[in-house]
Amino acid sequence: MTYALLCAAFVAGAAVVAAIAWRRAPRGHAIALVLTAVVLVALTAVFDTIMIATGLFGYADAHISGLRIGLAPVEDFAYPVAGLLLLTAVWNLLAPAAREASVPGDASVPGEASVPGEASVDGRRTHDDARD
Repeated sequence: MTYALLCAAFVAGAAVVAAIAWRRAPRGHAIALVLTAVVLVALTAVFDTIMIATGLFGYADAHISGLRIGLAPVEDFAYPVAGLLLLTAVWNLLAPAAREASVPGDASVPGEASVPGEASVDGRRTHDDARD
C-alpha cells in the first residue's frame, strides 16, 4: 500500500464529513479554511523537513510518489489538511446548537453557564464565585 492511497482514504472521509457540515458553516468559513490550510502546510513543510533531516523518521521510496516539498513527501501534507477539514466540520456540526441556545448578556437562557465573577440575574454572586 502506498502512502498516497492511505492518505486518500483519510482525506476522503474528512471531505465527506466537511461536505455534510458545510451548510452550517458561518460566513467566512471558506476563507478561514484556506488561510489555515496554508499555515498548516507551511508549518508541516518546515518541521517535517527538520525532523527528516535530523533522522527522526523517513519514508521508504517505494511507497511515496517522489514529489517533495523540502524533504517531506507531498503525501505527508494530507494529514494536516484532513485534520483541518474534519475538526472544522465537527465544530460546525456541534456549534450551531450552542450558538442558538445562548444569547450574549441574557443569563435567563436555560443551559447557559454563568461567568465566574459576574452577578446572577437577581444581583447575588453565584456559588462558584466564593472560590475566587
